[in-house]
Amino acid sequence: MSEIFNADLLKYAQVFRTMTCPLGDKAPRCRLLSVDYKNQDGVDCSQDIAVGQAPGMTDERLVKLIQEQYAGMGFTVSAIIEVIEGGAPRALYIKPGFLEEDMMEHGLPIPHDMAAALAYAGIHPVNWVELVGGTTA
Repeated sequence: MSEIFNADLLKYAQVFRTMTCPLGDKAPRCRLLSVDYKNQDGVDCSQDIAVGQAPGMTDERLVKLIQEQYAGMGFTVSAIIEVIEGGAPRALYIKPGFLEEDMMEHGLPIPHDMAAALAYAGIHPVNWVELVGGTTA
């Protein structure tokens, strides 16, 4: 994970966990996220962030708060990916069309059935229904 996130964010996450540890089950969880977005000029950008998530706050609410924060700066969020220590990245949010655009830019074939491809890959963001065109899997 240290190859993905910069040292400052990793240090921040460790300090966050250390400071909130005495709260036990009531402690907020530190999430290391990568946010892909388009800036005001439509340029694709990416930012790694560390956020605290209160106990009981859903991933849906966290995604909404991040989207609102970026929208307030004039940006449009394309994807929010969580980097998990010792595990595969986990997609929290993927804007419809983002994967297809990214695949085209990299010369990759676009799956005929995106919903099936995502399900097969274990990708199930909070906006699953919106992402796969209103279907449920």
